[in-house]
Order: sequence, then C-alpha cells, then structure tokens
Amino acid sequence: MDSETYSNEFILEEAEPSTILVRHLCAGVRFLFVIRGRKLDGLMGREPQLTDLSLRNQARIFALHEARLRGFVD
Repeated sequence: MDSETYSNEFILEEAEPSTILVRHLCAGVRFLFVIRGRKLDGLMGREPQLTDLSLRNQARIFALHEARLRGFVD
C-alpha cells in the first residue's frame, strides 16, 4: 500500500531533519521515527504491543513519505 492510503488516518505532528513524529487520528497513538544517514532508521520510544505492529508499519509508510517530501531522506 502507498502513503496516500494512510493520509486520512495519520497526521504529521513534527518534522525535523533528525526526527519525524506522526499520530494516528482515531487511536491517538504517536510514532516517532529517527532519521539517520538520510534513511528512516527506526522507531523511538516504547516497544510496541503486538497489536500495534500493523499500525506501526502504516505509520512508517506515512512518515517515510512525509520525510521524502521534505527532502530528509532519499
């Protein structure tokens, strides 16, 4: 699935060259991703529950798209 699929489910809360924070609108869950070496490196914060894994993957796709739009990642 592409980021357009998730654009109505997530909102970009913060975008900086080193981090990007997105929030799932319905669940209110926030995901903070680290940007290192022009790549979206990983998720910061608590380890997700198993039920959060699908949501985390969706958040990553959305965050990666937003980071690319801003020229933070390749």
